[in-house]
Amino acid sequence: MARQPSETERSAERRRRLSLEDWTEAGLHVLVTEGLAAVKISRLCKDLGVTKGSFYWHFDDIDQLMKGIATRYASQDNDAARGLTSLEELPVRERLARMGTMLVDDRAWAAEAAVREWARSDPKIAESVRALDQRIMTVVQNAFRELGFDERGARVRAGTLVYAGIGFVYGRDSLPTPTVDEIQELLAVLTAR
Repeated sequence: MARQPSETERSAERRRRLSLEDWTEAGLHVLVTEGLAAVKISRLCKDLGVTKGSFYWHFDDIDQLMKGIATRYASQDNDAARGLTSLEELPVRERLARMGTMLVDDRAWAAEAAVREWARSDPKIAESVRALDQRIMTVVQNAFRELGFDERGARVRAGTLVYAGIGFVYGRDSLPTPTVDEIQELLAVLTAR
């Protein structure tokens, strides 16, 4: 039977393998689950089982990490995690149905709410959120164009859906959460001729 590595050996192995993406993912997780104030170097080092030297190997300071978190969150590389990339490959009605379902996904809401709150006090993050909103708006608007709506009709319908999604993020703690069926009813109204 093979000897199991000790905690010290496992910790050393983690230190050698941490990447920039590991740090930004860990930071994003803390941001989403506990808020901006909880994202601290010492906290992340503890969570990742590494020393501060590992942090400073990747970043000059906490601001550089925060920029990395924002870039990761709003980047097109993260579109796959959001499902945007795979959505564009689906038939248009299925694409809209999936997007509607994503509006009520608790995991997505937590991340959106945390990053949008952060964007209120950080212009760089606000820029990242704007860029992401534009990408989402384009994907939704293209879907309505594929259904045969003219530019204005596609833009109005896409705006309705995108603004509803943003509203769901901000209103979820004080308003009833729409069900998947209710979202599908909204989509039926928006796609009706």
